[in-house]
Amino acid sequence: MNTVVTGTYNFPGTYKITYRVNGGEYRTLADNLSTAQNYTLAASPTALGLAANERVTEIMFVFGQAPAGFAQVEQPALKCTAINGLTAGSSFVNIADVGGVYNDQWVQAISRWVSTVYGKPTPLPRTGY
Repeated sequence: MNTVVTGTYNFPGTYKITYRVNGGEYRTLADNLSTAQNYTLAASPTALGLAANERVTEIMFVFGQAPAGFAQVEQPALKCTAINGLTAGSSFVNIADVGGVYNDQWVQAISRWVSTVYGKPTPLPRTGY
C-alpha cells in the first residue's frame, strides 16, 4: 500500500483507520478523522516503518456507531503497488467487506475479485524513420 484516500461521508463524526501487517495485531494509521474531510494519508512501507519482509495485509475504517442512511460522498481509495516477482499470468484475490451490528446481530457483505498479473509490454521495433 502506498496511499490511503479516505473519502468523505454524509453524517458528521469521527473515525479511525487501522491496518495489519503480515496478519499480526491491528495498528493505527490515523485517528480522530473527520467524516467531512477527505484526507490523503502516506501508507508506504517506508512511511509505516515496515521491515523488508513485512506487508500490509488488511486495512479497516472504524466508524463506530453509524446512523441509518450513512454513506460515502467522495469515494475512498487505496493506492497500492504489487510486490516484485509476480509472474505474468498469475493472479491474486482482493477482498472487501463491510459489517456492523444491526438488531443485535452481526451483518456483513463481502466482495471478492481476481486481479490478473500481466507482463511488461514488449516494445515495438524501431522503424527506419
